[in-house]
Amino acid sequence: MTAISTDPAVARTGTPRRITNVMRLHLVNRVTYIGIPWIITAVALGISIIVALLIVASVSGPDQQVALEGMGYSWAVLSPLWYLAVVGVQAVNAVFPFALGFSITRREYALGTLLTYVAMAAFNATGWAILTEIERAINAAGVTFHHFTALWFADAGVGTVWLSLFSLQLLIFAVTSAFAAVYARWRALGMVVLWVAVAVVLIGIVAFAVLTGTAPPIIDWLFGLSTASLFAALLVPAVLAFALGWLALRWAPLRG
Repeated sequence: MTAISTDPAVARTGTPRRITNVMRLHLVNRVTYIGIPWIITAVALGISIIVALLIVASVSGPDQQVALEGMGYSWAVLSPLWYLAVVGVQAVNAVFPFALGFSITRREYALGTLLTYVAMAAFNATGWAILTEIERAINAAGVTFHHFTALWFADAGVGTVWLSLFSLQLLIFAVTSAFAAVYARWRALGMVVLWVAVAVVLIGIVAFAVLTGTAPPIIDWLFGLSTASLFAALLVPAVLAFALGWLALRWAPLRG
């Protein structure tokens, strides 16, 4: 005769709680998401300061001002963003199997990861936007120096600076994690197919625009967009990339 257990069932924690737990898993090692990007920011800023000091020490007269203004073409301000590609890959390779080991569903992992990306992108964009405004005030005081105010940041308002940095981070997070998810599901063959598919789509779009004569209007339209609109549009491919990653993770095995 089979005994019937009268012990109360163990209640499963609510979905919001488990989504929050996914975010905590991502942020267990805060150096990955926060520490290293800001270390790179500090190092890049230090290098820019050294370059500016070398210009002041070695160039005089009108040429000095021209050389200092030339720093406005430096891409050093974007240097922390390239590291975020590593974060997107680690979010899948390291955290995904670990999260499912705690009975977190794939859907909860995806939502928690997305919220982590949004939170980190907003945090970093806010910090960098504040530093941009500080540097803008320094330039207004008569000291010519460009690191955070390089490229389009020099003329953009604080809202546009924040939006552009936020969108770029989300796009990098989404694309790299999508590639990692495809690799986790289909391995090397999936990566080859994905790269070929991306190349075919891009070439197809360009060929269609050229053959139909719509390329010039499209180019004029793109150049006519405001900086804010252009970077807001980057959220669309970011969403598509995240959706691709989610579809891959739905069938991805936990191990090799």
